[in-house]
Amino acid sequence: MDSYSFWYPALLFPAIPLMLIVYSNKYTALAMLIRKLHILAKEKESYSTLSAERIKVLNSRLILLRWMQSTASLSFIANLLTIFLRYFGLNSYSLSFFGVSVVLMIVSILLYVIETQQSHLALSKHINDLKMFNRSE
Repeated sequence: MDSYSFWYPALLFPAIPLMLIVYSNKYTALAMLIRKLHILAKEKESYSTLSAERIKVLNSRLILLRWMQSTASLSFIANLLTIFLRYFGLNSYSLSFFGVSVVLMIVSILLYVIETQQSHLALSKHINDLKMFNRSE
């Protein structure tokens, strides 16, 4: 084991909390949107603009956000275990947990890409609705 292995966790340490902040902001924005749509649906019994397809996209985005946050959190824990195990001289276990941390972060970022694509799809549908609305006027 090389002498630099002690610093491997430092590579991920600042990135993971930043990703968790990004994920929390996305979650907050999505939660506000869902709550707003819920209030609108309750106020107007015939709220027809909220299609089943859009509800399905919102639900899948919410599930993706949950898994993004979970995998990033587990990655952070594995990264901390890397530091803890290295401190006690358990180098092989330390590197294993660092590998787990990296893999979990990769999974989290891949889920982020998928969720971003779904978000773009949802916004594209809104833009198409606006275009159709402007044509009808």
